[in-house]
Amino acid sequence: MARIRTIKPEFPQSESMGRVSREARLCFILLWTLADDAGRLRGNSRMLASLLYPYDDDAKELMDGWLAELSTEGCIARYEVQGTSYVQISQWLEHQKIDKPSASKLPEFGKPSRKLAKPRDDSSRKGEEGKGEEGDSGEPETVSPPLLCMPLNDDTEHPITQTDVDDWQASYPAVDVLQALREMRAWSNANRSQRKTSRGVNAFIVRWLSKEQDKGGRRSGYTQPAETAGGFV
Repeated sequence: MARIRTIKPEFPQSESMGRVSREARLCFILLWTLADDAGRLRGNSRMLASLLYPYDDDAKELMDGWLAELSTEGCIARYEVQGTSYVQISQWLEHQKIDKPSASKLPEFGKPSRKLAKPRDDSSRKGEEGKGEEGDSGEPETVSPPLLCMPLNDDTEHPITQTDVDDWQASYPAVDVLQALREMRAWSNANRSQRKTSRGVNAFIVRWLSKEQDKGGRRSGYTQPAETAGGFV
């Protein structure tokens, strides 16, 4: 059973909360009641809807959208380990003061998982090095929170970090990569049946960015060099 959780008086004035819907704010607080002392909980959206909104029949259809808002804003991280979905509350210890915390029984965000299977040398190596005791004090600090997440066909989300954006920006200099990613996310939310798999999402992103680059991009102040114009595949 989860412990009693507290809400700070300044919570309503939080700018991050001001950027999500009222429903997502309530969802964020309710998630705390299920989180363990490490700020982790099971992340299946239908299960969460039944536990947190037992009297609201429409919550099963709306829960994934609320979680997506919170994930995009960086309030939570959604990840998957061995086919099971989880949620990590970001900056958990800033929200809650916990005396004598119990060790989490859930896998931590940043351990090897299908959602974080993108080749990233630092995260994969550190995940392997931290296989010993759960709750390794250095592990959470080595995992950068995602800038945004791309919805996948199985209702999980693929996290995109600043490192990803920097790499793509270097490869596609004419494109405002972050804005293009926001548009991809909006397209994925509007075209649920055409969402990509965890293995195919990177290829989808690269194809989109490549097309934007070929069109000359929309990045302010960029002039495409004559020797490379139209030369990107």
